[in-house]
Amino acid sequence: MKEKIIKILIPVIAVLVIAESLVLLSKSLAPKTGPVQLPQSTKQPVTLKWDMATTSLKTGITSEVPLIITSDKDVSIDAVDLYIKYDPSMVTVSDAVTGKTFVTPSFKKVSQGKGMVVINYLVSDAAGFKLKAGQSIELVRLKVNYIKQGSTQFSLGEGTLVVENATAKVLPFNNDKLVINVSR
Repeated sequence: MKEKIIKILIPVIAVLVIAESLVLLSKSLAPKTGPVQLPQSTKQPVTLKWDMATTSLKTGITSEVPLIITSDKDVSIDAVDLYIKYDPSMVTVSDAVTGKTFVTPSFKKVSQGKGMVVINYLVSDAAGFKLKAGQSIELVRLKVNYIKQGSTQFSLGEGTLVVENATAKVLPFNNDKLVINVSR
């Protein structure tokens, strides 16, 4: 009789222990509500920025939209991949002229249908391209025609990266969208 009670009691106790463990575990994993303290943003060593004198233009005008790279510290660059997005219903990009100071790109394509400019730079020098602190280098200058009034923007898409020499690590970088207001 005692053996029968023990055979029934042991599985019941085991189920109770498992159930209580699951309840405690779910309470500890439950998301906490209320305000969340976000970490302060850190300044990245490399900045890719648009260098436009004015962001108010008229339809039918062709202008140049330069993209430059700067650094807050000395870095050695092995590669840069640019994926520049724009709205093809608002603007046409007729050409992407690369800067003379940086290396010649290994690949360059303007895809008006997709609203994308792709440029890949690969530094062949074993030491990489030395970008000194505070130095600004023009990577590309887009030839843009504004075909429709409204607000349009240029931004760096997914896949854009700056690769550090020797480590092959992707350098974090700051960048902003360029918003241009187009009127008649």
